[in-house]
Amino acid sequence: MILSGKRVQSSILSLAVFFVLPSESDANPVPDPKPRSFRPVVPIKKSIPGSAQVHSHVVRLTIPQPPAPMIEASLFPENSVPDIPISPGSEIIELSSFSSGEFGDITDLEEGDIESEIPALGNSKEKGKAELSLSRLREEAHKLADMGLTYEFGSDDPGEGGMDCSGVIQYLLSNLGVDDVPRTSYDQYAWLKRKDTLDDVYGKSASSKMLKRLSPGDLIFWGGTWDSGHRVSHVMLYMGYNPEEDKHYVFGARSKSSKGLLGNGVDIFELEPDRGRLIAHGKIPGLQY
Repeated sequence: MILSGKRVQSSILSLAVFFVLPSESDANPVPDPKPRSFRPVVPIKKSIPGSAQVHSHVVRLTIPQPPAPMIEASLFPENSVPDIPISPGSEIIELSSFSSGEFGDITDLEEGDIESEIPALGNSKEKGKAELSLSRLREEAHKLADMGLTYEFGSDDPGEGGMDCSGVIQYLLSNLGVDDVPRTSYDQYAWLKRKDTLDDVYGKSASSKMLKRLSPGDLIFWGGTWDSGHRVSHVMLYMGYNPEEDKHYVFGARSKSSKGLLGNGVDIFELEPDRGRLIAHGKIPGLQY
């Protein structure tokens, strides 16, 4: 086959371009990857050698109880020591462990009996309820009489230096635990009347009637000592009779011009039954005569 000159020349040029011109991949060669370095893996060291082993043992020990204390028979008379088992190490002894008759009638006590034998501690009213006796009443009256108090109308507090007649009675009885003691002499009279402990003796021969029925610890009421607006205007506490002197005595507060046996306005006075208008006398509720 005979080729023309132009065709031969174009073919030669095409081959030259094919071998001379670089390919697209040769124009932008891919760089070789950099070699990567890795930290060596270090094995974790065991804190306990593999050959070591842990062993646990439970040891149980039985400690014998100490022997019961011995009581020498020579220290006690024969058959005087009760047969009571003693538990070593025991510190609590119940009442039920004693039989009747060994230490008194312990087993006969009811619940609350032991507590009732112990005086209650607290305010003066609570203590007074357990001691509301005539001797206690007289004792407290003598203490007030010895305080040097004066007669102070309208006062019921010894801290003010004085008290009036009904203020003294209210203060005395309240501190001994008597409940609901009224403030005025008339209200105290009405209070005893409600309690059904009042004995009206006003009128003729009132003094003689009262002296026949009067008991230490009674409240005595008079009227007309001042314009109170009531039948009753004065009250005092009957302390008792001294046969050696043939005199009766009362405790309380009189007027500022009156002084008692100790020279005070709140004091112990000689009873003068015919002085003033006698109204009544009555017993204090709850007082043990």
